[in-house]
Amino acid sequence: MNTRHLGLLLFLIIIAASCKKDSNSSEDDIKKQNIIVAIDSVAENTHVPGIVAGIWAPDEDIELLYAAGFSDLETNSLMDTDMIFRIGSNTKTMTNTVLLKLVDEGLISLDDKLSDYLPDYPRADEVTIEMLCNMRSGIHSYSEDTVYQQEMANNPSKVWDYEELITYATVDNYNFNPGTDFHYSNTNTILIGMIAEQLTGKTLKMLINEIIIEPLGLTRTKYLSEGIQLDGYHPKGYYNGQYDPSHPEYGEFFDVSWAGPAGGAVSTVRELKEYIIAMVDGTFLSDDLQQRRLNELYPCSHPNMDYGLGIFKYGSFYGHTGSIPGFTSLMFYSLEKNCTIIIWFNCQLFDITPASSGLPELIQGIIY
Repeated sequence: MNTRHLGLLLFLIIIAASCKKDSNSSEDDIKKQNIIVAIDSVAENTHVPGIVAGIWAPDEDIELLYAAGFSDLETNSLMDTDMIFRIGSNTKTMTNTVLLKLVDEGLISLDDKLSDYLPDYPRADEVTIEMLCNMRSGIHSYSEDTVYQQEMANNPSKVWDYEELITYATVDNYNFNPGTDFHYSNTNTILIGMIAEQLTGKTLKMLINEIIIEPLGLTRTKYLSEGIQLDGYHPKGYYNGQYDPSHPEYGEFFDVSWAGPAGGAVSTVRELKEYIIAMVDGTFLSDDLQQRRLNELYPCSHPNMDYGLGIFKYGSFYGHTGSIPGFTSLMFYSLEKNCTIIIWFNCQLFDITPASSGLPELIQGIIY
């Protein structure tokens, strides 16, 4: 879908969502119906196979969990709100939360240098741990390296280790001098995961389980360090950035080790709701460090968003987005509005994501 088509889509969504409903319907029912119409419009007017959305705004008497479209384009099986999906870069919030927990425990400082832990990394004495967390290190993203991309395409089942991944980042060195700009780089989060493991002698999977998954009682959220298979009740995941109906699916195609700390986790809408609320309300961190996480942010490459310490801020909402072959998603929660929005597609299309579709803004507009 090109920009013109996306603009037409948003126009159709806004018109459909503003249509008057039965005069006997309650105001809350009308709000819910307008959101459903908007979600259906994306499934019906784009190449997105299926969508799942969860919207919880208890102060506005809104609770909606809704699925549209198809989980399998071959069988025309319908999407289901209970399905597991790859959460992609939403995983970065987990990896950063683990690191920040270690800061609270006094094992590391955000002012420490990368050279304290990886002395052989180029220019490591110029990069602080905080720069890694807020994407201001200038370190190139390995996933943008063309040689890496070719290797991944030629050998999708390859199991990657951290050292291999960061090697592709050092080839192109730095995008800018550390601390002077913003660049969203998967390498930053790989390095954070490496450091967390080095500090504790535990795997990142163990740390995420101990700090996040087990305390919250999440039973279907998992951090996957490697593997192709997506276990449990899940849809097929389509496309690798561009619309390509000739490829059967990408949800179980690449070994997830390529994403690791930057994108390896899976979850469900309901469990992401529990997690994002806990992350934003300070469940995991000390009050001082939580306030630093929520308030020391920088402008980033996403319009109208700021970023810092592994979290995006959009208005009063905090959270993250995720994009991985076969799936795209977003999770945001506002303490001020007591509102949670989770949306995911079972596809990866760079020109239409849950954020670019206009759904989050439209949902907020309908509710408030």
